[in-house]
Amino acid sequence: MDQMAFDFELTNEERHVIGLLKKGRSNAVSVRDLAVKTGLGGVAVRQVVRRLIMERGVLIASSVGDPPGYFIAETADEIITATKSLRHRGIMILMRAARLQKASVELVFNQARLEFEERKPQEVTFNEGREDPAIP
Repeated sequence: MDQMAFDFELTNEERHVIGLLKKGRSNAVSVRDLAVKTGLGGVAVRQVVRRLIMERGVLIASSVGDPPGYFIAETADEIITATKSLRHRGIMILMRAARLQKASVELVFNQARLEFEERKPQEVTFNEGREDPAIP
């Protein structure tokens, strides 16, 4: 991965992780491999990846398939596939939460939406009616 555009603001951990990530789905690197190569624990690796995505804007995708792990998304298809997987996982989590609360998925979603907007109003907001051809 070309780090030059990011080096000035990355932490050492972020620089180390991003340096190990490969471009393309077929080159996914597992959390275990990243942990071994960085000396970080698996949770710490996931936290670093989350920061790279959410705070640094790096297009890191993940896959549970063969090979499982993180990779730098290169193509529109990789981004679309990763996005669909994340949406599916999110919906499944909302369904589980709804079952626990004995409530509708819509109610749980709206509760989460309010909580999210209260905590992070300056970061990401929900854009209703957004039309972006890159996002299915």
